[in-house]
Amino acid sequence: MGCIEDSIGGYRLERRTFTRKLVLAFPIILLLIFLVYPVLTVVVKGLLSDSGSSFAEVISSPSIQFGIQFTFFQALLSTLLVVTLGLPGAFILARLRFKGKSLVRALMIVPFVLPPIVVVIGFNQMFGAYGVIDSFLMWLQSSSLSVFNLATGIPGIILAHTFYNIPLVLLLVSASLERLNPEIEESADLLGATSSQRFRRITLPHILPSLLASAILAFLFCFMSFPIILAFGQGRFLTIEAQIWNAFRFFDYGKASSLTLIQIFITLTLALVYVRLGRKSGNNGGATASIKTIEFRQYRVRERMLIIAYVGMLMVLIIGPIVTILRAAVYNPNNGLLTLDGFSNLLTGGSHGGLTHLVNSLFYAGLATLFAVVLGIPLALAMRSRSKIIPTFASTMILLPLGVSSISVAYGLMLAIAVPTGLVTNPWPIIVIAQTIIGLPFSARAIEIAMRNIDQAVLDQADSLGASRLQRLLFVELPLLAPGILVGGVFAFAMAIGEMSATYLIALPQNYTLAVSIYNNYATRHFVEAGAAALILVIICVIAFLVMERISEGSTTGGAL
Repeated sequence: MGCIEDSIGGYRLERRTFTRKLVLAFPIILLLIFLVYPVLTVVVKGLLSDSGSSFAEVISSPSIQFGIQFTFFQALLSTLLVVTLGLPGAFILARLRFKGKSLVRALMIVPFVLPPIVVVIGFNQMFGAYGVIDSFLMWLQSSSLSVFNLATGIPGIILAHTFYNIPLVLLLVSASLERLNPEIEESADLLGATSSQRFRRITLPHILPSLLASAILAFLFCFMSFPIILAFGQGRFLTIEAQIWNAFRFFDYGKASSLTLIQIFITLTLALVYVRLGRKSGNNGGATASIKTIEFRQYRVRERMLIIAYVGMLMVLIIGPIVTILRAAVYNPNNGLLTLDGFSNLLTGGSHGGLTHLVNSLFYAGLATLFAVVLGIPLALAMRSRSKIIPTFASTMILLPLGVSSISVAYGLMLAIAVPTGLVTNPWPIIVIAQTIIGLPFSARAIEIAMRNIDQAVLDQADSLGASRLQRLLFVELPLLAPGILVGGVFAFAMAIGEMSATYLIALPQNYTLAVSIYNNYATRHFVEAGAAALILVIICVIAFLVMERISEGSTTGGAL
């Protein structure tokens, strides 16, 4: 009898183990089908195709070599500026005591998730010809001609990338600083350490993993930039991503495949380094918000003046382009008149109406968010697995969307999925798949961080009370994971609703989203229509992060980075 009970118990244990492995494997299998297989299909077909350039021709081409060099140059220069301007803000955010800090944190991440084409409009309105600054300078000089334009060429690219990525340094480094034990600094003061010695020996070693992680992440996003390059590059400055786009446009699949391979190798290497640094920084320091903070009036006069100047600079660089989108929504530069035609367009239906594009955006992004969260939970569990192989493999799969060209993903999905299934006539499911893939790294990362912060003693107590694995998941883990799931969902939604590159390649006119509509309207000089749609996207992103901050009480802002 005992042998039979042991056999039954062993069978149940094996079945639970199999079920757990199947749940963990499910999102990985989907990524293999909808990400790895399509991209491999594009790469292999391109490399084996008789038409187009060979790999040797691509890497020896002077234009390609210049594109690769420029990609590294603009990404490195952008990253240096991001770190230089973001590091002082991280210290201010961590050490300055003021009301509404959690709200500021929630709003600081908004620039990072704004659609690139929205940033293009904001920068043109703030820093471009006949923009806010230029108009003011023209008024001062009584000139009818433009005298100031930074929203073009290399300056426009670098400034736009800085706008995007400063929140990374501000949030990641300030979060690391807040875990710095104040007793260590007090001991250094008692031993007579100067400010520079304290920074070099205590503060810098403590924040270095987070600083390097934020720098690598900023470099990665600048390296993969596409819409910013497309808008400000003037056709002369092309990154690898833009060259992949051109190769597909002119049906040179050999060149596109070769460039995709080069890009994947570089970006995945950087992404893996980022994850290792992120894990190291996550284990560095004490409890959150343990650093010693002081009020503004306690700073010396000179320090207060510097803080005010720095905040003013951030307001111009970050807040300015966002606020001036309101101007773009009502001011038509074609005739110099104020108009509400842009908002009227948003109430117009049909394939060319803004209302259809808005509905499409919300519908696609909503589905993509749901899928990203549902898949993100088992992926986060896989990353927390005690196995030696599963966490590494799961982390690699999650990083793939960050390291693969969205243009290649879109073309691969159309070639490998849409054509065989007949979805080319109405490819909206392909758009949802692409947006899910883009948002998945952020949802899985946020949920994994939330899992890491769960007290193991709580789970052990649930086990000791006889809770089953399902009961523990439903009644203990999921409630504790709710803030992390919310953060991951908001990030996934923001990334999905603003996605343009893949959607632009996949969508037919009836599938256009607001991001694609903005690009088309701006390219055809329908400026107020583009501005009104951009303003709606800004409002949606701001509301999403304000809701996240209110529900999570600011405890997990930035947790998907």
